[in-house]
Order: sequence, then structure tokens, then C-alpha cells
Amino acid sequence: MKKITRRTVLRASGLAAASLALSGCAPAGSACVGNGFSDWLKQTFGKDSAASSESAEAAAPDAGTPDAGAASEPPAESADTSLPAYNADPLTGEPRRSNGRMVGVMVNNISNTQRQNARPQRGIGSADLLIESKVEGGISRFCAVYYDANAIPEVGPLRSGRDQFLQLLMPWQALYYHDGESAPCTKFINVYNYSGLNIGGKSYFNTPTHPHVAHRDSRGRNVAYEHTEFTSGAEIQKAAANAGIGLQYPYESTFFRFADYRTGAENKMSGAAAAKTINIVHSDSYKTTFSYNRWDHLYKMSMYSRAAGAFENTVDELTGKQLGFTNLLVCFAGIADYPGNSGGVQQVDYVSGGEAYFFTRGAVQHGTWQKASPEHPLKVYAADGSEICFNRGKTYLAIVDDDEWQNFNYQ
Repeated sequence: MKKITRRTVLRASGLAAASLALSGCAPAGSACVGNGFSDWLKQTFGKDSAASSESAEAAAPDAGTPDAGAASEPPAESADTSLPAYNADPLTGEPRRSNGRMVGVMVNNISNTQRQNARPQRGIGSADLLIESKVEGGISRFCAVYYDANAIPEVGPLRSGRDQFLQLLMPWQALYYHDGESAPCTKFINVYNYSGLNIGGKSYFNTPTHPHVAHRDSRGRNVAYEHTEFTSGAEIQKAAANAGIGLQYPYESTFFRFADYRTGAENKMSGAAAAKTINIVHSDSYKTTFSYNRWDHLYKMSMYSRAAGAFENTVDELTGKQLGFTNLLVCFAGIADYPGNSGGVQQVDYVSGGEAYFFTRGAVQHGTWQKASPEHPLKVYAADGSEICFNRGKTYLAIVDDDEWQNFNYQ
């Protein structure tokens, strides 16, 4: 019943946040959204795009201005006033390395055939946060999030933006970098006044655009042209300069609640059930697994390749090293096609929240996650209502369809 209820909410109400963000008509000539989508928007919300945009702009912070509401207290267990001020990296919880703005880059993950194959990707091993969720046709995609543009190597193949990733970045005033985007993604950008931090978008709904800077590299392989585009920190900085976007931002809180670096604290997961192997299914052909290495406390990542017909280690092509993460967070959510002729583009029911599984130090903690609106950060809670404590380091975040819950397992 839980899955049916969530899907009913997703399809009937269209999400409380999306009722604002997606009210309006489809762009003329859009290959992504058809008349059915436009009719659904009008019938569901009964208001036009301009009215929605005006109300959102009045309520939303400017895309280039720090959000005073982003401030938070340091970890509760470290209230010792003799400690220096808490000044952690927003993505890892380590001592802050810079005052740079977070940058999220959309990275292709297709692996269906020899020509339709983006793997191995470049630069994803340098990301502090790697987000994976399915986008359409059962295919999953990555958003590689970096603490600073200066920390970004060559990365790609670059791919188009989707709102399920954008919504996770919006509360952090992160730069969102990609090549193209779905019409629903543009609508979120339009209504929430986020075009000032969106590079590589579309002009649907008369939304201002900022061109991306990238380069092509077939890597000597017979792959489709759409899987050959790469960018880099230098190119991202050039695109940001062209758009007049500042790449510094005074973060006053962290993406997750981290163990305090000032005291050397860590979450040892005392009494938690063991979880050395985790299997996540996004769809029949897109499956991600992790194996815990107790020597370096990292979960090593592998993915199923339909092109190879087997699981393969997920490596960064630049280094040849397998990706490893200190923390894994799996959030289950209602996921379904946007209504009408949307080309199977997926929408995520963030407003309803859901079950969460947190993995670190070879153990698991079951809890819940919440995200009240696109402008609210994702929060993860333990059974007692306290915010789950992440260990300092890199995190993999999976947004997984409720329908795949029965295929998820760990041991």
C-alpha cells in the first residue's frame, strides 16, 4: 500500500513544490514535453506561468545572495567553548579548504551498448558528493558535486540537467553545470529564480540562459557523439566569468551533519547491524553495489554494465582508481514519469519524504529523510528523531524508486 499511496500522491497532486514550479505551458517546439503535459499542468494548478514566477520570486532568495537561513549550529556534541569556531567544508565535514561555491556537474552514466556507453567517466573520483538517480528509460545519471571550481579536473561525459538533482543543490546556492536540460528542470529554474546559477540550460519559458564551455573527446572509441563531451574546472570558471557568476560563497552550514573535526569525533555505529555489501537497484539494467574495505573504511563502488553483461568496478578514467566513499545514503522516494508526452522524464516526490538507509564504518542505520520544498535542504533522521551523524569524508547519495525497494539488500 505504501508504494501505491506514494504514486497516487505523486500523480494526483504532482508534489506540493511542483504545484508552484511546474505551473504553466510547455515550451513551443520542445522535444521533451508535449500537449498532454501542458494540459496536465493547467488542469492541476489552474494558474499561468507568469503568476507562478512572480509569487516565487517574491518568496525565494536571489540566486547570487547568501541565504541567511542556511546558518546552523555546529554538532551538538561539541558545545565546548574552548574550541575554535566550527568552520567545516560543507560537503565533507573536514576543516574548510576554501570559501568556494559548490559546483554540481551532470555526468553521463549510460552503458547499454558499445556505442551507447559513457563509462569509465572522468573526474568523478574527485567529487566530494556523488548523487545517482534514474532520469528516463531506466537509465541513471550522476551529479558530481565539488566544494570549489578549482578542485574540478576534466570531468564527463557531460549530460543534460534534471530537476531531481537541481532540487538537492538549490538550498546551497550551488552552481549547476550541464549541457541542456529537461523542460521541467527549466521550469524549476524559472519559478525559483535560479537562472543566475544555471549554466548550460535552455530558454524554455523565456528563461535566461548562460552558455557552457566544454570540449569533445571520443577517447578513440566508437561511441555516439552525445557521449563525447567533457568540461573542466578551468572551462567552468571561464563560463562562470562569461555569465558574471561569482564562485565564492560564505557557507555557514554543511550538506549533512558531520562528526566534529575539532575533536576528532567519529560515528563508530556502535550496536548497529553489519553492512559490508550493499546492492542498490535503480532499474533492471542500472544497478550499483558497494563492498566495504575495513582497512581504509571506504565502500568501493561497482556498477552493472549492460554493454558488458557484468558488474565492473567503477573507476575514474583519469586515475584508474576505483571510487570509494566514507558514507553511503540511500533514500527511497516515489518516482514516476512526468505526465503527458514527457519522454519518460522522471519526477521525484521529495515533499513526501521517505525511508533512508545510512551506511558507514561497515554498518547500517535505518531512518527517514525529509525535504519540505526545493529550497529546503535534505535532512536525514534516526529513529529517535535526531539528525544522523555522517563521518567526515566523501558521500554517495542514491535517490531510489520505492518500486525497487524489494531489490535493495545489504549484509
